[in-house]
Amino acid sequence: MPFSYHLLVDKDASPTRKTYLSLPALCVLVSVLAISIAGNLGFAYVWIRVSGPRNPLFPQLVYSPAQDVLSYKAVKFHSGFGGSDLPIYDQPPSDAVDAAWRALYEFAFSKIPRSQARLMANKTYPILGDEPKMYMLALDVFHQIHCLDEVRKAMYPDYYTQHTSEGINTPHMRHCLSSLRQQIMCSADVSPIVWQWNARVGAAKERADVLHTCRDFGKIQAWAEEHYAGEMQNMSIYIADDL
Repeated sequence: MPFSYHLLVDKDASPTRKTYLSLPALCVLVSVLAISIAGNLGFAYVWIRVSGPRNPLFPQLVYSPAQDVLSYKAVKFHSGFGGSDLPIYDQPPSDAVDAAWRALYEFAFSKIPRSQARLMANKTYPILGDEPKMYMLALDVFHQIHCLDEVRKAMYPDYYTQHTSEGINTPHMRHCLSSLRQQIMCSADVSPIVWQWNARVGAAKERADVLHTCRDFGKIQAWAEEHYAGEMQNMSIYIADDL
């Protein structure tokens, strides 16, 4: 039986012939690409900048006036088990240690404009006498550090009953422990603690001095200082407000 053979290409076709887009078609293609890129960039910008629970890229589900300064960095934790490099916060009580702790939350009382106060999930109180009207708040991180400072003082009752007028307040301590527990569960740090062989003790020992992904606390402190409202006002004065 005879076989038929068919060329895959036209025998008259030139192997070097190229196909080019016409100039109008090329202009249309470039325009579409430019519009697409600009649209995607604009959408990404709005997607990132818009605050609130519908923003899938932003870690804050509840609006905070300080959310725009949030950034992250890797921080190696200290074990807290002593040594020559023990942070001042972990040292026995003294005036210097107390001052270091107070410096962590000294700008806790902040003020913000009405435009930001309206965005918050919970209504807050206006600041007396400010024009234009400003509103008070405190970032919870500073409340948490204050509470931790109270827990620290409770470890040294002999020292702090002599250095504070009220001593260690038990109801306040229960509040602080509850607040810190909830915050630890809320943040749920998943940084892995590891075990490594320690030849000196002849055993694998836990290492808590590992890297963590942390919010840049210095930037949050700077925001608080910039928005510092000064001393707490007289809270017994009623201020009518339609926020």
